[in-house]
Amino acid sequence: MTDTINNITEQTAFQSDNLQRFIFDNAPVRGEWVHLTESWQQVLIRRDYPPAIQRLLGEMMAAAALLAATVKIKGRLVLQSKSSGPVNLMMVECTSDNTLRAFAQWDGHVQDDASMSELTGEGVLAISIDVEGSKQPYQGVVSLEAESISGVLETYFNQSEQLDTKIWLAADVNSVSGLFLQQLPSTENDKEEDEEHWSRLSQLAGTITPNELLNLGAGTLLHRLFHEEECRLLSSTELSFACSCSRERVADTITLLGEQDANDLVAEQGHIEVACEFCNEHYHFDKVDVATIFSVSSTPSSDSTTLH
Repeated sequence: MTDTINNITEQTAFQSDNLQRFIFDNAPVRGEWVHLTESWQQVLIRRDYPPAIQRLLGEMMAAAALLAATVKIKGRLVLQSKSSGPVNLMMVECTSDNTLRAFAQWDGHVQDDASMSELTGEGVLAISIDVEGSKQPYQGVVSLEAESISGVLETYFNQSEQLDTKIWLAADVNSVSGLFLQQLPSTENDKEEDEEHWSRLSQLAGTITPNELLNLGAGTLLHRLFHEEECRLLSSTELSFACSCSRERVADTITLLGEQDANDLVAEQGHIEVACEFCNEHYHFDKVDVATIFSVSSTPSSDSTTLH
C-alpha cells in the first residue's frame, strides 16, 4: 500500500518501533525512516550505560535497522565495531523477523560528552549479512575514521557499494531514530538530471535536526522536508527487541569445553555461569546439569532438546 506525503493527515499516528520506507516518483532515490522507543528501552534496562555510550549505541541500533531494510533476506544483519578505545566492542543485530538486540563493552570512566573518536579510538566497523542456509556470511569492513556512525556508513556505501548515501541518526535516553536516503543507479542519458535531483533531495534532508528526528512521526517529518516533492510512502514494518539466547544454546556451548574442563570449572567455582552479552540473562549450571548435558550430547538417539 502506498500514499503520498501530501495525503497524510494527523490521523496517521506517531508510530514508534516502526520503520517506514519511501520513494520519490520524480527521482531515482529511495529512503527509510526508523524510530525506536520500547525496543531501545529493552536494551537500556539491561545495562547502565554512560550517556556518551548510550548515544553511540543508540545511533548504531537505528543504523542497523535502516541497513537491514535495504537487504531483503531471511537471516540477520549485524553491525559490529572493534576498537582500541574505552568502548572496545559494540554490536547490534537486526533479523528478518524484525527483531533487534544490542550491547556495548567498555573499560574505565567515560565522559558524558565524549565524542565517537574519544570512545572508540582506532578501529573498524564490520557489516555482516548472514543469510539462512549460506555457508559463510557476507562481510564489509570500514575504518572508524569519521566523527560519527552515520559518517562511517556513508563512507562504506560510497566506497564499497558505489552508491551515494546520506544517513542522519539521533539518540537520547528515551528513543533513537534515523533517516536514510540513497541514490539508485541511473542511465548515462539521465545521469546529469538524476544528480540534480539527488543534490536537491539530500540538501533538503540535511536541514533535519536531531530534535525533529526524535520527536516527529514519519508522515509529519517527511512532509516538512519534502512537501514540494513527489514523495510516496511505501510499506512500514513494526520492530521489537528479542534475544535468541536460551538455556539450550548455552548448554551446547558448554559441550565445546569438553566434559573434563566443564567438570573442573564446576569443581573450582561450584557451578558454571554464563551471561548473555545482549540481554544480560545469566544461566547457571551445577554438577548435575553438566552431567546431564554430556549424557544427552553423547546419546545420538536422544530426542531431548531441553535440560530439565
